[in-house]
Amino acid sequence: MTIMNFIRKKLGLNLKYAPPKFVTQYCKGKGIEIGGAAHQDFKLNAINIDVSDHSSENDIYAKEQIKLAGFIKKVDIIAAGDNIPLEDNSTDFVFSSHVIEHFYDPVSAINEWLRIVKPNGYIVMIVPHKERTFDAPKPCTKIEEFKTRHNNYDKNKEYADDHHSIWTTETFLDFAKNFNYNVVYYIDKVYRLENSFGIVIKK
Repeated sequence: MTIMNFIRKKLGLNLKYAPPKFVTQYCKGKGIEIGGAAHQDFKLNAINIDVSDHSSENDIYAKEQIKLAGFIKKVDIIAAGDNIPLEDNSTDFVFSSHVIEHFYDPVSAINEWLRIVKPNGYIVMIVPHKERTFDAPKPCTKIEEFKTRHNNYDKNKEYADDHHSIWTTETFLDFAKNFNYNVVYYIDKVYRLENSFGIVIKK
């Protein structure tokens, strides 16, 4: 192991690369990161919100963080990402990377993020692209399916931790248009995360 790799493992930092430019451009001020991980440090001024503190020895996310970074990223607030105990218009941005697809009802999640973001604030998402991940064989989730889920969503029900939603850049833009989300920027392939596309929604 080289000295640089040792530092990366111990600090959980990929020191060779800066965060994608669009992330630093839109994630200014004090914000929220949903489901942050030690091995994906975007160097944001944000508190980390997650459904668990990942302290269980059987937690797959804890194991992955320890394997890749050597430690587990601190969770500042334990809460579901679509039911956040913060006031309306209270944060400058909400950021998530490879998280939105885990929500059974992504509409409820994005609406919750819009609730807590200040006027003219941003939701910045890095989303796995169907054709560049293990989701490639699956069909993209249709708009009607999103509508059905949203209309029947039960926040008190425990849903499986899975990729419930499958998108390409184009189908996500169609999803955003159908639910009246104001997309101000998108990129089909994210620097350093080439299996992903990026989306920025303005409140």
